[in-house]
Amino acid sequence: MLRHWWRRTGADLPWGDPLPSHRSPMEGYLWRFTDTARSRVLLVACGVNHRPGRPWGTVVVAASPLSLVRSTTLDGARADSDRFAVHATPALTFAQNRLRVSLADVDLEVSVLPPARRRTVLPAASVFSLVPGLNHYWHPYLFDGRVEGAARLGDEHWDLTGCQVYAEKSWGRGFPPAWWWGQAHGFDRPDVRVAFAGGLLGRGRATVPVGGLVLGLGDRRIELFPPAAIVRGSARADRWWLTAAGPRYRVRLTGEGAGGPPLRLPIPTLIPHHLGFSEQHLAGEIRLEIDRAGRPLYAGTSRLAGLETGPAPRSP
Repeated sequence: MLRHWWRRTGADLPWGDPLPSHRSPMEGYLWRFTDTARSRVLLVACGVNHRPGRPWGTVVVAASPLSLVRSTTLDGARADSDRFAVHATPALTFAQNRLRVSLADVDLEVSVLPPARRRTVLPAASVFSLVPGLNHYWHPYLFDGRVEGAARLGDEHWDLTGCQVYAEKSWGRGFPPAWWWGQAHGFDRPDVRVAFAGGLLGRGRATVPVGGLVLGLGDRRIELFPPAAIVRGSARADRWWLTAAGPRYRVRLTGEGAGGPPLRLPIPTLIPHHLGFSEQHLAGEIRLEIDRAGRPLYAGTSRLAGLETGPAPRSP
């Protein structure tokens, strides 16, 4: 079918749904739970690799302030192409908005109930979602879900009911040669949330630095990506910064690590069961400023921000 062939290039059609599997060489799924009242953050990530031979997967769980990181790789992982479901059994399953994780000393079971999904012409990454053959695509799709459930993390039991949840999907031929990423709830207003990313996007000599940002402010969802917006950003020496200017909105964002060393989170290479690593602060600080039509609209700080950098993992 033409639609399935087109999606295997990484691209989506207008009005398409990017959440079912594209059958790309690498697909990634991430859920991030922020408990503002207890100053706790829990991250769950799953990678599914489709290569010649048997598919395989990676499951990662990380938690702050525990500085806990647990991971595993396994054969036979898959993601459905006709619905949004991920299977990396016995370590992780996600289907019908229910997420289950089981690792050596980690168990999690939650319902992630998003609000009614709105249909848009383009997924979150704007026109880049329509371009075939890019090395990496990014789709932050959930900011406002409702969570019910709990987790066992080593000797601790966390009630996750009522946490704010963020979720995203990424896919493509592999990780960018270099990238930076951030996400935060936990501002002074619970209806403020942000996710941003940047890296080297493209193919061969056509690879260029590209960044983008999605934020929520009350009922507004603001998406700033080229070419509709001018986006500049980088991460150096434990500092992140981004400016994004569109026709109506201008956003300034600065981030800073948590003071201690970042956690090393496993990320898959394209060779089965070989991993690289990114570096992430699970509870860093983000300062966010938003202007609308040249006038200040919001300014605030979160100290429960995820802030990450990474090079592409090298295959042995």
